[in-house]
Amino acid sequence: MRAITYLTTRRNLIHKGTFALVGGAILGRSGWLEATELPLLKSVWLSHPALPKAFDGLRIAQVADVHAGAFMPPERLARVRELVERLVPDLVVFTGDQLDRREVDAEIFVHGFAGISAPMGVFGILGNHDHLAGGELAMRALEAVGATPLVNQTAVLQRRRSQLLLAGVDDLDAPPGSGPDYSVLASTPADFRLLLCHQPNGWVAGRLAGAEITLSGHTHGGQIALPTRGVNLARLGTRYIAGPYHRGDAVLYVSRGVGVGAVPLRFGSPPEVDLITLRCGPIASTS
Repeated sequence: MRAITYLTTRRNLIHKGTFALVGGAILGRSGWLEATELPLLKSVWLSHPALPKAFDGLRIAQVADVHAGAFMPPERLARVRELVERLVPDLVVFTGDQLDRREVDAEIFVHGFAGISAPMGVFGILGNHDHLAGGELAMRALEAVGATPLVNQTAVLQRRRSQLLLAGVDDLDAPPGSGPDYSVLASTPADFRLLLCHQPNGWVAGRLAGAEITLSGHTHGGQIALPTRGVNLARLGTRYIAGPYHRGDAVLYVSRGVGVGAVPLRFGSPPEVDLITLRCGPIASTS
């Protein structure tokens, strides 16, 4: 009986191991395909009663977490750029992690996005991976493509007699001596305040400092997620995974982003470029 029990257990283990290998291979292949495919276009409407009528209908292309590097080669960047330009947005924002982690990644990013433009400008902030590559290098890369870096800085967008303050803060994991300065939200009078903050965990401080709408990335939507099982890796670090969130009179939108980090897989969280349309009205969102 002991021998039979041993053989049965061993046989079960072999079967389970085979299924695990096959399942892992399927997951790996589908995850790799999801990570390297052209990003989806995610159309989002964010409504806020304080938005000036002049900015009602403002179209913002958000490009998050490019991670230019080994898993985001120039030819794929060219397809991402083509998608962004086809949207004909009023404004383009890069919300951090344009670079993956190497100095050479700056060249890849610049090659992919050099000369990108929009009627109301192109702006960008830094993420934690940008600081891995080098904060100054990452800022120069933004400037080289024609984007204005907003690292604890602001820009005022004007339509008719209304002003929208676009503020950007440094990353929460920036090196000592750096880091986010939310006081910039109060540095300039404006009718409305839109904040770019790479990590969605910065939303709490941002909304307390006066941001009506905050745009973030960082999470990759979990990058590996099994929604039907309630599994999402991003939950290990934040409650703000992807999509819109509301708290009082403040709104947060978290993009799943374009690229991948150290693990070149996406599963259940496909890459996306976001076209965000701002509307004047009661706080609401569609995505």
